[in-house]
Amino acid sequence: MIAERTPTPIIGHASPRIAPPRPARSDVAGFRLAAESVGIGLMPWQEHAARYLTAKGPDGRHLYREVAIVVARQNGKTTLMKPYIVKALREGKRIVHIAQTRELPRAMFGMIADVLSNEPDLLPKRRGRTIWPRFAQGSEEIVLTNGGVYRIAAAGRGGARGLSNDIVIIDELREMETWEVIEAAKPTLMMSTDPQTVYLSNAGHDNSVVLNAIRSRADADPSLAYLEWSASPERDAGDVEGWAEANPAIGHFPSVMAELQSSYTSSKLSGTMAIFETENLCRWVPSVRERLVDEFAWTQCRRPVGGPRSPVMAVSMTPDGTRAAAALAWQEPDGTIALRLIEDAVGRPIDIKALGEAIDAHAKRLGAVKVGMDPLTDAELAKHLRKPVKISGTEYANASAQFVNLVNAGRIHWQDCEAVTDDLAWTARKDHDDTGHFQAVRMSDDHPIPAALAAIRAVWLASGPSTARARIY
Repeated sequence: MIAERTPTPIIGHASPRIAPPRPARSDVAGFRLAAESVGIGLMPWQEHAARYLTAKGPDGRHLYREVAIVVARQNGKTTLMKPYIVKALREGKRIVHIAQTRELPRAMFGMIADVLSNEPDLLPKRRGRTIWPRFAQGSEEIVLTNGGVYRIAAAGRGGARGLSNDIVIIDELREMETWEVIEAAKPTLMMSTDPQTVYLSNAGHDNSVVLNAIRSRADADPSLAYLEWSASPERDAGDVEGWAEANPAIGHFPSVMAELQSSYTSSKLSGTMAIFETENLCRWVPSVRERLVDEFAWTQCRRPVGGPRSPVMAVSMTPDGTRAAAALAWQEPDGTIALRLIEDAVGRPIDIKALGEAIDAHAKRLGAVKVGMDPLTDAELAKHLRKPVKISGTEYANASAQFVNLVNAGRIHWQDCEAVTDDLAWTARKDHDDTGHFQAVRMSDDHPIPAALAAIRAVWLASGPSTARARIY
């Protein structure tokens, strides 16, 4: 009889995917004791992060003046901060905790106040009466006899300014789209002999300017410990190994895996995978708007396509005339669509006549039987092309849907389409009504997508009835 194998349980990764070398000296033992004193048993990933939070340099002060902890939502960032704050307050540190709204730090404030209420020697007295933590909305503050202070502030209310601090904790960093909070908070650390700033976040998007700037200097700044638990970029969104990379609480709390499975299914069905990517896989996306096609599905379509067989062509130009693209597509004998990008021109502005003549020469040389275009943006370019075909309105909506369906089915094979890949990262799906009709549009006015639009139109023309010329006998 063959014994049944028990599936190997999935355990979240204790170590971040991106991090500096593990510090040689730290007070992780003291951090562990602080956690135990408030009833917290640290998960392996939290203990790993604590090594960086408490890492010591040769002078005995913080090795890292800045620590960024980037991990998927609901994995214990708040729990990690509780012993960190309690330990620092017991050492007489002054702390300000900042977030976009007061709700998250206010919940932490209540937990810290409960802990310290059981340590009366730390609470000041006036005329024999204990001065308890102040809970008044907008002026929450804990003041201790050893000089320790903990207060909270909302990012948008100027609360980061004012009193001197030793520690600044900035929560929900991905939501900060300006430097206003950082510029206000940093000077409050100037008089501290051992300052530290802690950033907490999950993955960001293109407008997360503060988080993106911190991530960009992760390898260059020795005073910054940037720790990122995230799914590897090459993994499919449904790969549970990627879930374990981004969600270190998996295996320690059964609800985490169950919630991930539920979120993945609902995101897949509702077309909100960009949210799943940022919140559950901790991967960067240009925008939380729904992407036109899944990045993994598109990447899987890449392969050599060989020479064209009675191809069609399509073009797209930005309204300001600074970028234009031309794509070539044809139908293979098995019904799949081959796609190549043959032009991706940039200019200030583009010489439309020269570009149109170059594209027309390509069409003649390759035997393209028609050229798709949008009359709203490509009319000037189309003047230099033979047999331009208008693709707009309802037909363009159909072209958008056809492109998505073919990518998802693996029925497009592409080569030399790197610019299309880049543009698709900035291509969103815009729904028209409750019928399910949609069009491919750009996510941001700052990121034109002519290569993607040319590809969508070329694939639409190629996926219709065979474009091959009739044979003459």
